[in-house]
Amino acid sequence: MSPKLTKEQKDKRKTDILKAAERVFKRKGFEMTTMKDVVEESGFSRGGVYLYFSNTEDMFKDIIEEHLDDFLTYLKERGHSEKSVWKIILSYLDDVKKGLDDIAESFAPVQFEYFFTSWRNKERKTYLMKRYETFTAHFTEILKKGADSGEFNLLQPPDTITKFFIAMNDTIVMQTIYLGKTEADTPGQIEALKLYLRHVLQVQ
Repeated sequence: MSPKLTKEQKDKRKTDILKAAERVFKRKGFEMTTMKDVVEESGFSRGGVYLYFSNTEDMFKDIIEEHLDDFLTYLKERGHSEKSVWKIILSYLDDVKKGLDDIAESFAPVQFEYFFTSWRNKERKTYLMKRYETFTAHFTEILKKGADSGEFNLLQPPDTITKFFIAMNDTIVMQTIYLGKTEADTPGQIEALKLYLRHVLQVQ
């Protein structure tokens, strides 16, 4: 009889399975990845993996949520360490620009694959809408904070600015994945997004 695992051991095993799944997703994409692939990559038994996950979609959603949580934590920590909302936004965009150096090898292409193939799937669309609303709400609150403090004098509603920001951010990332940084002129596009934000936010 196998020894009973502690909560810490269970959590670590689940984390290890998700790390293995993420590696496979990066190599094969979402649609082509199977549970067998993840079992082989993780080094655990089939039963050991199925104890935590019954399908690759549940794994994928957990990975997406982890990435979103990391981003929201990033914004929260920046908010505690930096009083200027504008500097937080600039810092984020600079980090995006650096991260795009190896974007093709990151998890981003797989996320876009999942998003693009989900429009026919009602359950996936509902999940993605909730995720979108979560991000939108957090970023909109940041803009409101800047407006309330007098740092911004918004020319458009904060939720409109947020949604345009998300649309442009995703477009820049997608073009960089497909075309590369040079052909997509990624640095120039990010600077253009900064110019738009500086104008629409009316940074004081």
